[in-house]
Amino acid sequence: MSVRVSDFIFDFFHKKGVGHVFVISGGGNIHLVDALGKSKLRYVCNHHEQACATAAEGYSRIKGMGVALVTTGPGGTNAITGVAGAWLDSIPMLVVSGQVRTEVLGTPNGMRQLGPQEINIIDMVKPITKYAVTVMDPRDILYHLEKAWYLAKTGRPGPVWLDIPLDVQGAKIDPLKLKHFKPEEIRPDYEIDKKKLQQLVRQTLDK
Repeated sequence: MSVRVSDFIFDFFHKKGVGHVFVISGGGNIHLVDALGKSKLRYVCNHHEQACATAAEGYSRIKGMGVALVTTGPGGTNAITGVAGAWLDSIPMLVVSGQVRTEVLGTPNGMRQLGPQEINIIDMVKPITKYAVTVMDPRDILYHLEKAWYLAKTGRPGPVWLDIPLDVQGAKIDPLKLKHFKPEEIRPDYEIDKKKLQQLVRQTLDK
């Protein structure tokens, strides 16, 4: 049975125990907004995207994981302040942003912008997120959802960001044929100094 990517996303959040999503609607996230309205989740419409992200951060402090849904362009950039706060305070949260269709994404031929309100939000938020990616293939949605969720809550917690183009939002997928994320894929970017570790253990035991 095929389902729309947008519906699959909010079903994933529901199964993870999310109860509320903080949202500002726009043309760039319209499939996602439609799916949210039809889902089992409750939605909270904020006055602007900074409030969305800040509310999601506060929700995370109480419930464990907050989700914000924003549109493309200024919708994403307006959410950055709330995400930065979550980054500095080590709060897990997940932002889902709409994006222009993949066929016009990427500013071809040196153009600054082609799609309506197109902006490279991912490169902007990478320094203040544990994981940020544009989902270009509908069949990768489960992988990115699982990876983002895992990274947001594992180790030192922090925000993650999934950017989803309009055509990917509306695409149909077979949930049974989607690939999963495996935590073993994540390798630390450091090596443990075993001698130092043993030295610290001995010093601790000596006390």
